[in-house]
Amino acid sequence: MNSGIKITGLLGEHIEKSISPLIQNFFIDYYGLKYIYIPFQISNTELVDAIKAIRVLKIKGMNITNPFKEKAVSLMDEVDESVIKIGALNTIFNKNDRLFGYNTDWFGFQKPLKDYLDFDFREKKIFVLGAGGAARAIIYALINGGCSEISIFNRSYDHAEKLKKDFINFFPQCQIKILSFQDKYLQEIINSSDLIVNTTPLGSWYHPDINPLPHFIEYPSRAIFYDLIYSPDKTPFLEKAEENGNAFLNGKKMLVYQAAKSFFLWTGIEPDELIIDKILKSI
Repeated sequence: MNSGIKITGLLGEHIEKSISPLIQNFFIDYYGLKYIYIPFQISNTELVDAIKAIRVLKIKGMNITNPFKEKAVSLMDEVDESVIKIGALNTIFNKNDRLFGYNTDWFGFQKPLKDYLDFDFREKKIFVLGAGGAARAIIYALINGGCSEISIFNRSYDHAEKLKKDFINFFPQCQIKILSFQDKYLQEIINSSDLIVNTTPLGSWYHPDINPLPHFIEYPSRAIFYDLIYSPDKTPFLEKAEENGNAFLNGKKMLVYQAAKSFFLWTGIEPDELIIDKILKSI
């Protein structure tokens, strides 16, 4: 490879169908940069070595996806304030062999809600499915935007409880609740929610045909449904929302906007809406 070409890429465990390389190489071609973006699929035991390789191979930047967003934080030299509060990162920038960690997921999540659905976070009640690294970024975006109440539904109660404690330390003004399958108020809380977000992999191409909401739950007509999954276009979670007449979003717009922010961190170039619109249409 020509030594003048800067390497960027993606680290993850299930990235066979990731469209991040498509998006980032669109940006690279559009701006005529001597960069390349490569997917690196690794196992759970290879993260430390992969992070070391970023320095050794002089890789300019890297995106991190599940299940490594939380684990990678402790491997950085410095992290952004958002990473400290979220406890997870999705972007690494290698500057003079020092690794800087950032989280652009929260920006990518909130922008489509504001730009496409004119959603105002202030004083809203949100229902979040999942309590992993992606959920942390979403909750940060929600609280940062001014929402008043967040209810977290997660199969592991302890994991959700830790997430709640972490965020209350930073944002005591927002009420955070944790719910389980057995919670008798589950339907009632969903009915009062303005936005319902799936941050789990349930319904994705490698966990197909699964709705993360219990089968007995009825969809409230006024809520917006947002699934961070982008493959398939419509998960069972979103198919039911469409059948019910709800406004909904999948994860493609979020993916493009978080990618645009990563691209800016690596290159100093903020992608314009023309190329973003072109990418959205192409995928």
